[in-house]
Amino acid sequence: MYDTALIGGEVYAGGGLFKSNVFIKDGVIRLIGLEEHPSKDVVDCSGLFILPGIIDPHVHMELNLGHVTSCDDFYQGSVAAAFGGVTTILDFLDPIESEMKYANALKSRMEKAQASIIDYGFHATLGNFRGDVKELVRQVKRSGLSSIKVFTTYSESDRKVPKEVLEALLGEEIVTMVHAEDDELVDARYKEISTFENSRPLTSELSALKDLLALKRRGVLYVVHVSSGSGVELLSNMKHVVIESCPHYFYLSKESFKEEQGALYLLAPPLRSREERDKLNKRISLLTTIGTDHCPFKKEEKLKYGDAAKVPKGIGSISYSFLLMYNKFGIGIIDKMSKNVAAVFGLKDKGEIKEGHRADLFLFDPLKHTVVSAHMGASDYSVYQDMVLKGAVIRTMVSGKVVMDDGRVFENKGQFVRSDFNDRTDEY
Repeated sequence: MYDTALIGGEVYAGGGLFKSNVFIKDGVIRLIGLEEHPSKDVVDCSGLFILPGIIDPHVHMELNLGHVTSCDDFYQGSVAAAFGGVTTILDFLDPIESEMKYANALKSRMEKAQASIIDYGFHATLGNFRGDVKELVRQVKRSGLSSIKVFTTYSESDRKVPKEVLEALLGEEIVTMVHAEDDELVDARYKEISTFENSRPLTSELSALKDLLALKRRGVLYVVHVSSGSGVELLSNMKHVVIESCPHYFYLSKESFKEEQGALYLLAPPLRSREERDKLNKRISLLTTIGTDHCPFKKEEKLKYGDAAKVPKGIGSISYSFLLMYNKFGIGIIDKMSKNVAAVFGLKDKGEIKEGHRADLFLFDPLKHTVVSAHMGASDYSVYQDMVLKGAVIRTMVSGKVVMDDGRVFENKGQFVRSDFNDRTDEY
């Protein structure tokens, strides 16, 4: 007997929807087919899509910026995620300057992540790294991570990595994630909110990307939150380059900075021109993954300074990431939010509705509508507030356990998900 049977829905697999039933036992998808079998819990999915759980490759729960911390902790952030059909998040360890600090950085985030109701994994992060790159890579892989993030900017906060460290990382069999902005073209002290994009102009992104592409690579280059169509265009002809962008770059533009409460939209890289936004939308097929860069703050924390240099950078959107992208690009976008993420980072048995895979999935009603609000997470505003989106996430399941059903949240202990560079593929 199966634990759960999802009956009569349309299953997304192999790039399309088809009528089928899904049978789950011990947290695993055991059978997909039109027949019916005895099950403890039978769920009528008539009129619903059965979709693979979203894997968000880019979140910042409890991100400590010194003077302020992002307001979603791992519990509240995972609840917000469950409302959006997200079943796994990949967060970041605190930046380290030496491989000797890696174990403590991992332990610290692991302890905080225990509160998550969905599964979680991590990326290592480097600050002004001066240690042994090869030894760090060994430690990272051994601990169940397949990726390391670096910055080409933020020299004012000591997060920028030396060029030789970046070159050494790209020579290793690891996913090297890069926040790409040319630090020499960034003005971290820029005060004016209404013209904030001037402080981190498009030229800073494009310059950093050109420098990256000139470096030799053995592993995989993963460029996070590409903010422009021009940036995607520049990267698209290179092999073994993973291109990530975020919902806000497809929906919003730098015109938002001119609003009365323009500080609510501040993030880095900043929103670009409408022309670049439109160009990005037209180049969606060139992207590999979609992440949210989820990093919300309270409204008061964003508005109290009146100085762009002091405003904490970041917004939240994890509850609506799939809905936002689905409304623009249709059902096929889910591959960039599930299957591709699992392939890039080597997340075994995740990312697809497939026999033998973990039963991470969500039920989606394509005929309902959802009105965006901020009540799911700890933040008290959304940059998409009151937007009406077609479709609704009805139920979210992690390893077969219901964590959200029709607006109700159920307790669950999310699990640490190991990623393995040897399990990753370029099939995306």
